[in-house]
Amino acid sequence: MTTASEKNEDQLHSRSLERDDAALVKACRRGDQSAWEELVDRYQRLVFAIPRRAGLPESEAADILQETFLTLFQKLDELEKPGKIRSWLVTTAKFKTWGVVRSEKGHHAPATEQEMELEMASLEDGSPLVEEALVTLEEQHLVRTALKKLEERCKTILSMIYLTEPSKTYAEVAEAIGVGATSISPLRARCLKKLEKILST
Repeated sequence: MTTASEKNEDQLHSRSLERDDAALVKACRRGDQSAWEELVDRYQRLVFAIPRRAGLPESEAADILQETFLTLFQKLDELEKPGKIRSWLVTTAKFKTWGVVRSEKGHHAPATEQEMELEMASLEDGSPLVEEALVTLEEQHLVRTALKKLEERCKTILSMIYLTEPSKTYAEVAEAIGVGATSISPLRARCLKKLEKILST
């Protein structure tokens, strides 16, 4: 059960992400290539997951990913709420996904976003992206964004243990950063506390 404190933390994280998104969009409008790359890196997993969960193969999902960000690039100056870029990307990716599904399966074009959501949910061979999955992916974005703010050693330790598949052993992590294997457990704990502090601000 989610506590009131946890809900407040989630709201704070969302507001923090919105502020970061708005700043990134504004930087992209100024032609900042690194900001564009960061924006794509932050949301490409989320966008790619939408057509995949609707039952489309990887090749078509990759096309939708590319088309979604191309559309974003073309409409950067038209966005009225830069801080709501996540919602814009999700909606755009869903419409592009439905366009492909409709052309392949002969469905009629939805008149509204709500109608599209209902029809995507009725697909027999797909499982459209539900809100729980969106929340999970957004949490991953928050963690990855916070991870970039850590010093290099902590970034390496946490990435190797938690973000690689399969995760690296303490011995492998120790070799990578040049310390003894017994040092990794306390270092990991300290790095997790630093990450937690960044996420709570």
